[in-house]
Amino acid sequence: MSLVKYIIAISTGIFLRSTISLHSYSGENNPPMYGDFEAQRHWQEVTVNLPIKDWYENTTDNDLLYWGLDYPPLTAYHSFLIGHFAKYVNESYVALHTSRGITTDDHKFFMRNTVLISDILIYIPAMLLACHVIFSKLLKMNMEKSESFYWLYVLIAISYPGQLLIDNGHFQYNNMSLGLAVLAVSAILINKRIIGAILFVLSLNYKQMELYHAVPFFCYLLSNCFVESESQRRQSVISGVSHLFKLGIVVIATFVIIWSPWLFSLSSFLQVIHRIFPIYRGVFEDKVSNVWCIVNVFMKIKDNFTNEEMAKICLGCTATALVPSSITLLFNPKKKQFLYALINSSLAFFLFSFQVHEKSILIAAIPVILIFPLEPFMSFWFLQVSTFSMIPLLAKDNLISAYIGLSGMFFLMTKIIIDNARNKKQEDMNFLQILYNINFNKSKKWIERLLIGCYVLSTIVQLVLFLGYFFLTPPEKLPFLHSLLISAFSCSHFLFFLFYFNCKQLLMN
Repeated sequence: MSLVKYIIAISTGIFLRSTISLHSYSGENNPPMYGDFEAQRHWQEVTVNLPIKDWYENTTDNDLLYWGLDYPPLTAYHSFLIGHFAKYVNESYVALHTSRGITTDDHKFFMRNTVLISDILIYIPAMLLACHVIFSKLLKMNMEKSESFYWLYVLIAISYPGQLLIDNGHFQYNNMSLGLAVLAVSAILINKRIIGAILFVLSLNYKQMELYHAVPFFCYLLSNCFVESESQRRQSVISGVSHLFKLGIVVIATFVIIWSPWLFSLSSFLQVIHRIFPIYRGVFEDKVSNVWCIVNVFMKIKDNFTNEEMAKICLGCTATALVPSSITLLFNPKKKQFLYALINSSLAFFLFSFQVHEKSILIAAIPVILIFPLEPFMSFWFLQVSTFSMIPLLAKDNLISAYIGLSGMFFLMTKIIIDNARNKKQEDMNFLQILYNINFNKSKKWIERLLIGCYVLSTIVQLVLFLGYFFLTPPEKLPFLHSLLISAFSCSHFLFFLFYFNCKQLLMN
């Protein structure tokens, strides 16, 4: 792809993010807690003004009931850096206690730009690198012959509506943890496993939800200590143990460096762990498109199980859902297997684990984006549904107009690029051929037609549920009916995608 097209793609991504940043954010003008925007700002206030030992502690100056830090240390360090920059720009942004709930336009501009800078420095370069590595190195596709398809791949990777709406709209720094994870994937795919391990540890230490990706990284790296993934050539036991030892030392050393301020006190260490894994919050909070939210409709979880019991049940169900994909990857550690395993692992965690948020579907969406050249139809469908599943959250943040605009542009952009390639007869492509290409042989065309029919039906139901959410008043006894219907509808899709991608991984040579 030419340099000009790279510049256009990057500019498009930055323009869309900047436009979304003009909308409202989580908790805007909504006291007393204000929302995720205030949470991120408050962490800057805490880390700048308090000693590091108090960052996760409940003190007179750090009320943990008011957005106490509950992400790993790398998030705290990031907040510390931004907080010092905020203090330099305008000390009132992070003034201890008095800055709570600040809503000035200048501060909104500052905070929005910190997310945009993270996108420019981490997330967008990571996605561009991953697209290049997967397309040209792993799949060995001809860049010149498939330029339009690669152009589409890049634009989808950096313009996925879900990530833009959550980070640049709702307000989060998922771009940091996801960007580091994608860099780790790229390093693994070019056989830089030590670098990949370090990058993934950094990602995991930014947000604990990266545990969703941890099992495939563990299985692939462990297996490749003893077996060369593509050639399946076995390493000697001594060589394998040596590789494993080096990998272990690097991972442990990275953790120790990041956690060092809390390792000299057992109580401090346990307090950070307690904050990161808050069992007391319950299995879920708002309506989320996972299994437990649906189960709760028929059997009230809080009335039948304690939080500790549910945590054990969630752990068992998640581990069970992980088994097929993980065992397959462990004994067949190929790079394509690794990409599919990332999807299957993150979907298993999202559907069955404890304390899942709507935004966590982004963790599954990223590896789905990465396999777009292998699964254009299923990837597009998944990305569409994953964004749709967050409608109740987006409605709460007044981001529905942004959702409509981005989703429409995402679909239209895809169609224009493919139709342009068809007109040029570059690859004899048309919209249906590429977007609905499921790579079945002629004897299985009925499966392709069935899936396309399911996609069309799914899109129609999404439109009906969307209109119902905004124009139909729910019954008084069921005030959350519309949110629950969206969650159940989306959950059914995610269960189907988990089954589909597991089948594709299990059947892969």
